[in-house]
Amino acid sequence: MFNKNKKNSHVSIEINDYVIRALVSKGPDLSQAEVFEAALRHEIIDEATLKDEMALFEIFKENASKWGGRNQHVRFFVPDPTVLLKSFEHPRDVEANKLKEYVQMELGHSIHLPFQDPLIDVYDPTEGDGQAMIFAAASEEVNKYINLFLDINMQPQAADIRALCNLRLLENLQMIDNEKTYLISNWLVNELSICIYSNGHVDFLRYQQIPTAISQWHAKTSEENELEFTYEGDLEDYRMTVMDQVLELDRIMNFFRFSLHKGEKSVDEIIVMGDNPLLESIYSYIQDTLAVSAKLVDDARINKNYPGFKAKHASLLGLALKEIE
Repeated sequence: MFNKNKKNSHVSIEINDYVIRALVSKGPDLSQAEVFEAALRHEIIDEATLKDEMALFEIFKENASKWGGRNQHVRFFVPDPTVLLKSFEHPRDVEANKLKEYVQMELGHSIHLPFQDPLIDVYDPTEGDGQAMIFAAASEEVNKYINLFLDINMQPQAADIRALCNLRLLENLQMIDNEKTYLISNWLVNELSICIYSNGHVDFLRYQQIPTAISQWHAKTSEENELEFTYEGDLEDYRMTVMDQVLELDRIMNFFRFSLHKGEKSVDEIIVMGDNPLLESIYSYIQDTLAVSAKLVDDARINKNYPGFKAKHASLLGLALKEIE
């Protein structure tokens, strides 16, 4: 949602309630990139809101040298709950490259957003039709991260939206046909992010919390020296909670089809991705339960195209692939 200072070397960072992952890239070719992981104590970030800035600063400082050190350029995700998608009308004579300027001028007048000093990006799927889309986010949470990176002498280069990073990767994997409508579901341990991508543009965004106590999830280091998360509570209860979210996908698809598009447009395919330990079970349940075909972004698919990477790195790869102008 902001871009500054083009540079080939950069680190892409994903932070959620339980883990921080960093993909360090020397340039546009990711074959030599490295990924570093660190588990987060459950009280540092809660429901994607940074609660303990000092604790996160210490983790940043401890890992800065691995991430490229002083003056390294940093990309990171805008926290999912703060992102808003809104359509707006504009005069047809406003050129596409002037739309962001137009929105900034109209904020508080013809265009209203539910937070102060928003970060905005503008997308115009059909130029000249007088309709466009705003991606907006509350600046407060984003600024917390910007300031922390500056405090460790790293240079924030871009803040991007997870849904757009996922789309960037899926297009790179040739999993997207611009003539079709997709529901892209990104499953974390305690978050579900939903994006409906229709005929070449984002049509719908939704963020949902998956009810679970992060304090009951524990990280251990695998034989491959990677973090694996296990649940110390009743796994069957958690499984049922997650499967309830699958049924919510069905309700969202019906809302999209009948309420938003009067039955004239529907989801053709569901894409399942994320780092949830039950991802394959979620995919199987979707196949068994919903009357829409589905595809899974699994370890094999990612590793085939990006050797050394796994399904849990998908969004991070999409962030690293972002072209900075």
